[in-house]
Amino acid sequence: MKKIEFGFIQGRMTNTPSKNILQYFPKKNWKKEFFYAKKYNFKFIEYFGERKLNKNNPIWNEKKLNEINYLVKKNKLYNYSFCDDYFINNNLISYKDFESYYLKLSKNLFKIKIKVYVLALFEKSIITKNNINAYAKHIKIIANIFDKLKIKVALETNIDAKLITHLLKLVSRKNVFIVYDTGNRLKKGNLQFNEIIKLNNYILHVHLKDKNWNDENVILGTGFVNFTSILMALKLIKFKGKFVFETNRGNNPRETMIRNKKYILNKLNRINIKK
Repeated sequence: MKKIEFGFIQGRMTNTPSKNILQYFPKKNWKKEFFYAKKYNFKFIEYFGERKLNKNNPIWNEKKLNEINYLVKKNKLYNYSFCDDYFINNNLISYKDFESYYLKLSKNLFKIKIKVYVLALFEKSIITKNNINAYAKHIKIIANIFDKLKIKVALETNIDAKLITHLLKLVSRKNVFIVYDTGNRLKKGNLQFNEIIKLNNYILHVHLKDKNWNDENVILGTGFVNFTSILMALKLIKFKGKFVFETNRGNNPRETMIRNKKYILNKLNRINIKK
């Protein structure tokens, strides 16, 4: 495994109106997070698109895209990934303005030199054996749009490893991979180790989070995710991607994030993975 670089999901270093909110665009404080990223030695922020289109989100505003590039340069960061939650609330395969949405989004992501587009496929866009062919068709179109801009597509889904492999073979595009979310893919019996070995080179990107058996995102290290086992498996497959904290904020988002990073670095030290 090459030298590991960390990012965090936009909004995770910011207080929210309610502790129950996880994905939160910090409308008033989004610029401050670039300073926090630099201060706490993160390399990038993973921007995200909300479940409902938000015109205040800089990803949809050309002037604010320029601000992102300025803030990244000022704080010695780089732009790397964007996580799209829009199709959690909207069905990907029945969305009327599907192609125009992606033409606009891809253009904007290219302006800030995004390398990885994360597509969250949950709730309204759950993949099943019955609709997998339709999803494969739409993902091919997305892949083709992004491939022209040299952007990779990473699918975030909870379908099993066998179905993921089938889907990616149906899509058959060299720029399509998956995100491995340590919390969302929590399984009893330490099955995540074997799952990562099976998925191998399909894994492009990792979201770090911990969960309990009630499917709740909890403070890193207090849930049931076996990070030692997961990191060891990633080492064995020679994972070369980035790690992004998609973690519970705790009572103090920045203190929690510092603790999270130390927690993962400690695990990496114990299994002798390069940092």
